[in-house]
Order: sequence, then C-alpha cells, then structure tokens
Amino acid sequence: MIINKINQLIISFQIETYLSSKELITLIKARISELDQNLELTTQDIFLIICQEFNLDADFLKEALSCQCPFALIGFINELELPDFLNYSLIIEDLNTHSQNVKQPPI
Repeated sequence: MIINKINQLIISFQIETYLSSKELITLIKARISELDQNLELTTQDIFLIICQEFNLDADFLKEALSCQCPFALIGFINELELPDFLNYSLIIEDLNTHSQNVKQPPI
C-alpha cells in the first residue's frame, strides 16, 4: 500500500517535471522570437536578455554552447532533461550556495 503511494507520487512528480520543462522551453522560445523582432538587438543581446530574464548562468551556457546564440540555446535546452537544465540556473546555484553556508545543527 505504501509502496503504491510512493510510486504514484514519483510518477506524478515526473509528469509535473516533464510538463514544467516543456512549458519553460516554450516560454524561452516565445521570448526569443519576440526579442528577435527588435532589429536593434544582436543575437548576443538576445542571449544575454534571455539568460537574465530566466535566471540562467550566461557564462556557463556560453561555455557549454561555445557561443552566445539564442537559437543554439533553444536546441541545447530541447535536448536536456529538466534536472540537467537546472544546472544552468542561477536560482539553483544560489540555493546550493545558501545551503552550504547554513550551519546545520548537531545531531
């Protein structure tokens, strides 16, 4: 009985994670398309704006992509699973740094 509940929770979480990653990718694609309409912005500008708006580590992504192209970013994130994609998030990085700085009470 408990194992069935645990399995249901795991499946539910996996579905939610999958949908969240697809929604995030859709939002990023839409925003890149919107920014691309502005003729004053370079692809590098768009890349940096996307990274800033979606709290992504631009330097880490630039290194992973070997460029600052928002269209390469779309292809890159389409191939990643959400947990892997979150490695490029500044929010997760901040949370990890915060958790390392918090003193744990002795057991």
